[in-house]
Amino acid sequence: MLTKPMIDPEFRGIIPSLSDDEYQQLEQNILSEQKCRDAILMWDGVIIDGHNRFYICVKHGIEFEVREMEFESREEVKLWILENQLGRRNLTDAMRIEIALGKAEMLRERAREKQSQAGGDKISPGALLSKSSKANEERINVQKTLAKEAGVSAGTLYSYICVREDGSPALLDKVKSGEIKIGRAYKMLEKEIVKQLKQADKWYAYIKARMPFDRDDELDREINRRLGELEELRVGLLERIKVKKENIEIK
Repeated sequence: MLTKPMIDPEFRGIIPSLSDDEYQQLEQNILSEQKCRDAILMWDGVIIDGHNRFYICVKHGIEFEVREMEFESREEVKLWILENQLGRRNLTDAMRIEIALGKAEMLRERAREKQSQAGGDKISPGALLSKSSKANEERINVQKTLAKEAGVSAGTLYSYICVREDGSPALLDKVKSGEIKIGRAYKMLEKEIVKQLKQADKWYAYIKARMPFDRDDELDREINRRLGELEELRVGLLERIKVKKENIEIK
């Protein structure tokens, strides 16, 4: 071992953490054999695979092999790390989806940079959500590609994205850990959205029944503003349910 590996927080942060049980099992395997079977992979002296093996070996004074890999840039390294992680067998579906989404975002950013350098227009963040048939077809293709990358169905992919975007942090953590399945978490979220929609409908009907108002004062304007907000909320919730249903039905 002639090279002292360095830790890059960004590279380390890309890699999903092992559970306590997984870490302890890895540590036990290394201790029982008194060696590290797999080399610590590095780029420019920085670890890109084998952080946990490195920590365990240093802690117990066990020698390990290091192997340098060649990449042209940090972006290439990050993409390699993500692709390498997708090959792990101990990942939950949620973790695999997170990795696939991270890889897709990196590729999109690279495409934006190349397009910008070429003088083209920047890609609109909402382009894939356009109502045009062409954009909708592209959105579905992206869904299928990401699902295949993560090794899940398109329905599972977008069930997870719904939980990721609209669910609570606590619910998302339980899904990532595998404590709650993605499908069950989506059902829980769907019930909450329907509950919000019913509440919005109730208040909308209550205020609407008392219109029109005779006054043209601050209170009147405030009530009308609130009514407009409720209408936007109702429309938004209905659209979310519709979009989620379309995504879940994609095979």
